[in-house]
Amino acid sequence: MFKRMESGISAKSIGADYLSWVKDCAKKLHLKGAVFTKDDGSIKIIAEGEDEDLRELTEKLEVNNLLFTVENFYVKWEDAKEEFKDFTIGYQKVYT
Repeated sequence: MFKRMESGISAKSIGADYLSWVKDCAKKLHLKGAVFTKDDGSIKIIAEGEDEDLRELTEKLEVNNLLFTVENFYVKWEDAKEEFKDFTIGYQKVYT
């Protein structure tokens, strides 16, 4: 089933490399959407695709690693809006 997932992440020491990592993960899973840094420094991810692929991305996002510790994480599920052609690193003003 084609769905949409919106997620937000707050973590200390999270940076631009993280945006690229999310984009790479999403593309490997054939997802469409965007990842961007919000004005408050948190990261927002909007992804659309098959439910199983979205759940796999969500599992990867929740995991802490050696570079940062996740302080806040949420996921919101919706029906797909099919507004994306690819997965990109975007800008908050476009997606809010």
